[in-house]
Amino acid sequence: MKASVTVFAAALCALALSACSESSKPASTAATTPAATEAPAATPAPVATETVATAAVVTGIADCDTFLSAYEQCITEHAPAEVRDQLAAGISQWKTAWQQMAANDASKASLPQICKQARDSSAPALQAYGCSL
Repeated sequence: MKASVTVFAAALCALALSACSESSKPASTAATTPAATEAPAATPAPVATETVATAAVVTGIADCDTFLSAYEQCITEHAPAEVRDQLAAGISQWKTAWQQMAANDASKASLPQICKQARDSSAPALQAYGCSL
């Protein structure tokens, strides 16, 4: 049971990351913007999403709930509209899976590590949207 839950969680992480990695590739503007006439755009400062004031209780595990809230806030406020729905679907899958794991005494103990792995693997993709976890 524990192995299948871990495999399921890993598959969800891979799905979310594949969505992020495909959508985080910046579009080239070199063909449409002459370099001599415009100044380069400033890189946006990362938004500190770690200080989310009130994390919604999804799993009952503070680190997991804080991560889910920060991720959701980031994509809602910073992700391009064309990928927002896909990323939101990934969050929804995480919430459902992690709620089920939190409700099961056999899998609840592994949930903090799974959330940490999801947070660590999601951080680079979210940085592309100007967010930090």
